[in-house]
Amino acid sequence: MGTSIRLIRRYVWLVDTIRCAGHITLEEINKKWLDEKSIRLENEGAIPERTFHRHKEAIADLFGIDILCNRFDGNTYYIDNEDALNQPTFTSWLFNGLALDNHLIGNKEIAEKILFEDVPGGLEHLGLIVEALTQNRILKLTHRRFNSADDTIKLVEPYGLKQSERRWYMLGKVAETDKILVFALDRIESLELTTDTFTPDSTIDIRSYFDEVVGVNVDDDFDCEKVVVRIYGKQRAYIDALPLHKSQKLIERTKEYSDYEYRLRPEYEFQREILGLGASAEVLSPAWLREEIAWVASEILKRYRDY
Repeated sequence: MGTSIRLIRRYVWLVDTIRCAGHITLEEINKKWLDEKSIRLENEGAIPERTFHRHKEAIADLFGIDILCNRFDGNTYYIDNEDALNQPTFTSWLFNGLALDNHLIGNKEIAEKILFEDVPGGLEHLGLIVEALTQNRILKLTHRRFNSADDTIKLVEPYGLKQSERRWYMLGKVAETDKILVFALDRIESLELTTDTFTPDSTIDIRSYFDEVVGVNVDDDFDCEKVVVRIYGKQRAYIDALPLHKSQKLIERTKEYSDYEYRLRPEYEFQREILGLGASAEVLSPAWLREEIAWVASEILKRYRDY
């Protein structure tokens, strides 16, 4: 294991140890460190106080995590901004992944009991896209759509990355047409960082771009409007815990059902979510969406009538 990787793993171990303890002294940290079998070298001793403080500074720089000392509680250390580890950011995703991986190193038996979802592909492009985002560099990519057998070559100004349904997507503006498109990374055949730069369009913001949709399909054929969905039975607890969309608002709750209001574009991906809930979901409005879901349900029924 390379020195830099080993150091990062130690930083992650240190934060994870403090997070799990809540408040902990350096002496207690060292007791746990000396019991560590996976990332501590066999001949290593306790963590010197000076080294510990250097680790604290590096952790703040790398992960934005602040480890503070409570002098009135026996010089115990704690994480001042623990919420940073629970936010939907790349840093928290990376940190929590490494924290889990630290526990699995050298523990094959446990590692075999933890299953991860397969990502279709495209992860190899992430580094190059992040570099292009950092330097405002134009990307040359060869892309193949699902509904086409032909590859297309485009020059693209990258504006951001988004993960959805196990896949990674890049939001970009096509240089020749100024059209904004979303590219699935697993459909990119080749990617090249050009020497050409661009001036970012201040009107394009990846966070607001996807505000009105579920997933990544921003379809201009659909207007953003109010949608009311009734959810029946136990499914309500899942909807409360994991909202269908950020705009979700409870407007009525009874013993049998709950009604939720949304402000979004009710396009394909939202409709698929509703259909996926089966008989537990009923669209109340708008009328056209209720009719659309009813029609799809009738088409599904036709598939099973011969059985």
